[in-house]
Amino acid sequence: VQALVFSNLDYCNALYYGISTSSLNQLQSIQNRACAIILGRKRKEPKSHHIMKLHWLKVKERIDFKILLITYKALAGSAPDYIAELVRYCPLSGSREPSLQAHISKTSFGDRAFVSCAAKLWNHLPSYIKNADSVTCFKSRLKTHLFLKSHPNPDNQLITTNISDVIV
Repeated sequence: VQALVFSNLDYCNALYYGISTSSLNQLQSIQNRACAIILGRKRKEPKSHHIMKLHWLKVKERIDFKILLITYKALAGSAPDYIAELVRYCPLSGSREPSLQAHISKTSFGDRAFVSCAAKLWNHLPSYIKNADSVTCFKSRLKTHLFLKSHPNPDNQLITTNISDVIV
């Protein structure tokens, strides 16, 4: 069930960035139903706790994960040239840390383009994730970050603080 559902949810999911809330909720309901089937839960039971128990990212975070992974690979030189050409660091950045050049768009569709959403998401990542030494390390740190963001509870704040203190 998991492989069947996630292969379909993840197929071209970077294109789902910025879709309407109702469309996102429909995709999330598919994931929720898969969770209920795997855990043998009833359809009407709350799913967020069960998704957390399975350590799954919610659909929105899966979309962000895919975009950020492609961005990391483009910056590390392991993505195709046509993607790498879309992401560039700003030549003049006022902060200590370089940021990606944001593409200014006049339409909501332009805001959904890879060049726009990649810069927006990347520039909001903590530096300990961006500075990962390998793709494996980046994926691990990013998944933990997005998981804690999508499943908030009082303990998560403590974990996030400890991770960023240790991994710098």
